[in-house]
Amino acid sequence: MRISIFNLNSKSTYKEEYLKMIKVLSSKCVSFNKKSYTYFDYIDKYLFNKWKYRGTYLDLYSYLEFIGISIKSNKVTEESFINLLEFLLNIQLLIESIKYYNDNTIFNSMCQSVLFHNIPIILDKFGYQAYDMDDKVIILNKGLVYDDLLELVPDDIYEAMLSYRNINNNGIRMKKLILNKIYDYIITDIDRYKSYNSSIFTCIKTIVTKMGITGNIDKKYINLSNYKLKKYYDNCFEMMCYLINTKNIYKYREEIKQISN
Repeated sequence: MRISIFNLNSKSTYKEEYLKMIKVLSSKCVSFNKKSYTYFDYIDKYLFNKWKYRGTYLDLYSYLEFIGISIKSNKVTEESFINLLEFLLNIQLLIESIKYYNDNTIFNSMCQSVLFHNIPIILDKFGYQAYDMDDKVIILNKGLVYDDLLELVPDDIYEAMLSYRNINNNGIRMKKLILNKIYDYIITDIDRYKSYNSSIFTCIKTIVTKMGITGNIDKKYINLSNYKLKKYYDNCFEMMCYLINTKNIYKYREEIKQISN
């Protein structure tokens, strides 16, 4: 029996998608002020120094190396590929925010396909989702549902939660800062959150106050490796999200009760 083309699944890997993308973006696929550039040369020459999230990197290519991308190499990990996609989405956001570049930049059809058609499909295929956060885009795994949390917490806490998922495994200092920020928010209404689940709140408090987030590590946990600490920090983050989302869980429970009655 024949399968419709609309039901066929592409079995390409992230490496194949990466090589396809690099081939296009490394060609002269951008026209700006009547001159042709590769996508990377165009960004490096005109826009990279205008991107406020570039840190102290002075050129695009050193930044790409930082996120794990060497456009002259065929080697890539899934994490570095997703880093590249996130970077591309943020640069497109930058272009759109500057009228002069938005009006005078022309991407050829192949480049448009890569940037505006392929990236959303790739993210969905490999289980990621892009979130717009004011002046930046963050790509995260689809594992945790953040949409429910958006209506429950202030914008800065919501952004912190999104940022946490985007920290690489070596970002222990940033994890501590974000967990501290979320914990400060939780304890502003400590009675309510303890009433949701006192045992989970106690676990969160132990990790935050005894494992080096708000101060020095308690002597009981002083011998924990950084690997173990990061695991506890990630567990703490999941428990925080669960605790905050309990309000919605109660709401869903009541809705089901009303229907069943």
